[in-house]
Amino acid sequence: MSDFLVSVTPTSIFYFTYTWIGLGVITFLCLFIGRVTAPFGRHSRTDWGPMISNSWGWFFMEIISPIGLWIGFYIGSNAFEDYSLWSLVGMSLWTLHYINRTFIFPFRMPNQKKKMPMIIMSSAIFFNSINGTLNGLFLGYQWFENIEWLRIVGVGLFGIGMWINIKSDNILLSLRKPGESHYVIPKGFLFEKVTSPNLLGEIIEWTGFFLIVPSYASLSFLIWTLANLLPRARDHFEWYINKFEDFPKDRKVIFPFLY
Repeated sequence: MSDFLVSVTPTSIFYFTYTWIGLGVITFLCLFIGRVTAPFGRHSRTDWGPMISNSWGWFFMEIISPIGLWIGFYIGSNAFEDYSLWSLVGMSLWTLHYINRTFIFPFRMPNQKKKMPMIIMSSAIFFNSINGTLNGLFLGYQWFENIEWLRIVGVGLFGIGMWINIKSDNILLSLRKPGESHYVIPKGFLFEKVTSPNLLGEIIEWTGFFLIVPSYASLSFLIWTLANLLPRARDHFEWYINKFEDFPKDRKVIFPFLY
């Protein structure tokens, strides 16, 4: 292990990050232009191999992100005697987000019998392990810009985004009673403007995170967030249009008044 860490130089980490950003762009092109729909949630299919419980699938694929983050931070922070305040702020906000996504959200799902393909869970574990560790390294080594006014904006955006994400999830989770599997059109809050305000909240969160600790790693996460969530929101919008004749035609996909 120690020999491996010695061989991992700052240059190799930065080159890997550039490659990771490029893969994020390619992923967006495949999902959005290639119109590939990930088969989980309302788009779940049984022809993608073995299945796992939705709740446990979410748990396993999300918990790896904060684990990777803290491992990367531990490795990077060993180069310094003192921790950076803003490194710790970034670590805390990231961990707070994933406490909700790992330990709270999955087990509030009303339909505990629903399943997702294990290949989706495995691919998410792969992504989150790299994404978390990479951002942990950059925070540990303090490889980020120090722009005070951006941080103030970033903290505000992160808080607003997390509030939108959780409030929207609460509305979606309350649409069905435990054991019910039918879908209805969500109403209220930002659902009156866009189809997927929960996804919009996540985009705002990680935009804020990028502004708090601007780096190639936080930029890569923002790019990957857009690459995954914009096509997902588009797929949700089209699903609602096809399933419900009375779906409000004035609702946008994810950005109010724009798209």
